[in-house]
Amino acid sequence: MNTLASTQRLDSLDVLRGVTIAGMLMVNNPGSWSHIYDPLEHAAWNGWTPTDLVFPFFLFMVGTSMMFSFPKRQAAGASRRELMLHVARRAAALILLGWWGGTWSPVLFPGDSGFGGLGGLLLRVGYPTAVLGAVVLLAGTTHSRRWLTAGAAGLVLFALGAFLTSGADPLLTRIAGMRVPGVLVRIGVCYLAASAIWFLAPSAKAIAWWIVGLLGVYAVWMLLIPIPGFGLPELSRGFPTNETPVSELFSNWAFYIDYHVLGTHTWSARQLYDASGALIWSFDPEGLISTIPAVGSVLFGILAGLWMRRTEQEPSTKLNGLFVAAVWLMLAGLVMSIWMPINKRIWTSSYTVFTAGLAFLTFATLYHLIDLRGFRRWAQPFRAYGRNAIFAFVASGMMATMLGGFRIGSRSLKAAAFEGLASIAPSPELASFLFALAFVTLWAAIAHWMDRRRIYFKV
Repeated sequence: MNTLASTQRLDSLDVLRGVTIAGMLMVNNPGSWSHIYDPLEHAAWNGWTPTDLVFPFFLFMVGTSMMFSFPKRQAAGASRRELMLHVARRAAALILLGWWGGTWSPVLFPGDSGFGGLGGLLLRVGYPTAVLGAVVLLAGTTHSRRWLTAGAAGLVLFALGAFLTSGADPLLTRIAGMRVPGVLVRIGVCYLAASAIWFLAPSAKAIAWWIVGLLGVYAVWMLLIPIPGFGLPELSRGFPTNETPVSELFSNWAFYIDYHVLGTHTWSARQLYDASGALIWSFDPEGLISTIPAVGSVLFGILAGLWMRRTEQEPSTKLNGLFVAAVWLMLAGLVMSIWMPINKRIWTSSYTVFTAGLAFLTFATLYHLIDLRGFRRWAQPFRAYGRNAIFAFVASGMMATMLGGFRIGSRSLKAAAFEGLASIAPSPELASFLFALAFVTLWAAIAHWMDRRRIYFKV
């Protein structure tokens, strides 16, 4: 019989999370955005590349991990209400970290206007202090009074700095115009929504029906509901350009809703302006409506976690179940793509199902190699990454911003490093890849050092 306890953590799950975070860092940190190997870029529109697997894999693992952490907390006496409150606090912390990641750079790099004297200094001390205090309190701490005091002091300093600068500091401008969606924001929202669904209907059958319902409603909405001023959606159309007629800008509901609800608070690379400077189109790959099927990615992870927690099943049966689910889901996703193409940008239903199948396949492979066969040494760097996943993602993003902000003469540190690699590499694409690989390796070393000393930042 299987001796795996229902609350025991799987090493393969940490490794899969670590592989995913390493992949995130790899694709987010090329030496040059102008020189990237095709597999390390997102598909331009319909279709997929290995890069398009990173985010749904992480959401899948969020759901799988929930089915190991929730029973552990329930066994310790936590009620459903206490668990849901815990989830809400963690989700809020993730969302706040996401907003921090998109707004903090003016703390160090205010631009030509400088730091703005005393007011600017107070802003730059108060803002990170307030955010850190809030994140620690939301994530949970035994020193709540200390962190509440720190957070409150940060807010006071921030407010005083805003008053002294008359609201004209670049940091305040960035905060006021920040991108509302984002990777961590979507993770937080999907984690909260999927948890609420689980507490509402805690069974595999009910979760499966929720997946069908969410993906079905999204597919009908995106394929059959006419868009004001355009007509039936056309998912074959990609991003519009400055030459696209105004009447054809909103060819799908994700474009329409992101523009009309979020406006400029979207991914800045996907905004169009007319000759007068007015915003006429915007979009965000982590936007509002496409979050609906993204919740389905977490729910697929819940199904995987429920399957792996079944103590009456032999490990070999669990392994076979994962592989069978992988095959059927990938096949279903490909069949669905006949009507609704696989598309990460708008997180189509076929994309959700297909990537869930690939996540099942990857999880099964790692479970076989690590938990069943015991091949663990090769996976240690990824396991360390996985145990500090959110910290690695946030802190590495801050490091990347600093590499691009600090300058050596007329060049940034990043540009100087890339140019050095480009001078010895056979191609600029290889130099860009080597930069990304060095970045990932550096953070693997940091994660390994933290793991050896049992330093974990949990959100």
